[in-house]
Amino acid sequence: MIELVPLHGGQMRQISERFNIPSPQLIDFSANINPDGPPAAVLSTLRTSLEDISILNAYPDLEQVGLKQAIADYAGVHSKNIVAANGFIPLLESALRALKIKRCLLPVPAFVEYRRSLERAGVEIERHILSSDSNFCYDVDVLMHGKHDAVLLANPQNPSGVLTRRDVLLQFVADCSDRNITVLLDEAFIDYAPADSLTPDVERFENLIVFRSVTKFHGIPGLRVAYAAANQAIARALDENLPPWPITTLASCAVISALAEPSFAECTRLHNDERRARVSAELDALGIHSYPSAANFLLLRLPEGVSAERFWEHMIIEHHMVLRDCSNYETLPSRHLRTRYARRRKITSSLEQ
Repeated sequence: MIELVPLHGGQMRQISERFNIPSPQLIDFSANINPDGPPAAVLSTLRTSLEDISILNAYPDLEQVGLKQAIADYAGVHSKNIVAANGFIPLLESALRALKIKRCLLPVPAFVEYRRSLERAGVEIERHILSSDSNFCYDVDVLMHGKHDAVLLANPQNPSGVLTRRDVLLQFVADCSDRNITVLLDEAFIDYAPADSLTPDVERFENLIVFRSVTKFHGIPGLRVAYAAANQAIARALDENLPPWPITTLASCAVISALAEPSFAECTRLHNDERRARVSAELDALGIHSYPSAANFLLLRLPEGVSAERFWEHMIIEHHMVLRDCSNYETLPSRHLRTRYARRRKITSSLEQ
């Protein structure tokens, strides 16, 4: 049975089967991946690595020394602050186990896997509904109230892309520390606004764990590499709650080469800013509202009377463009879709069709 709406973006096989459109003909705007692809060094590194048979017939480094050092240099922390795994979810679930979280405050709408991971871990969820009228911004004073021992946030937020300033979050973490509340902070898209990252502060706060993605910003999601940054004692506890060898040697080599290209990051941020300004202006001219995003995607609110479902289907059938259906984002009002940026392509109105 084919699920009518994929749970996540980037699921071109499901879209292809549902609409009977060959996958190569579909243009994916649903997954928040760098449209320029990975740094050139990644492909050359993978090709070179495959010429070394030991890459395939030897186990990966159990302690991930080279990978952790590369990530630490990139993120501005000590390698002992870093825990790496094959995606964000294993890291989050490791943290929930290691810290024995009992009740977590979850602002919604949010990435659907937050709730699924909390439920799998048997964590009680205290839901906090964000308002579209305030652009889904966090009210950190409100987030302090309740009986939770943890709070799970994202900065920039998903699906809105809205950014919370670094100084605001730092004070929030400090206040949570006074109340013995752990802050689980997902910074999957913070590479687009690195000055607002709390990663460099993890050693200062025993109640802070920051989760980061390598694959989205660097255009290599197929390699499945994410990391957490935390106080050294917490990082050891997270490592102990992960299975051994979570990352392949090939993935490790590719990530090390990707993080070693600072010019790639600078160009990506520059192109992203240009694309955001252009796409926002063109959408506004069409009467489509977009929220103030700091990431590489925009959350769209269609005009009154326009069905998000029908618009989503129309864009696939008529233009082979796959936007992110947002119907599975908890409490998100209707008429919302999400799109990442891409290289320049003229946007034309399909609202009347």
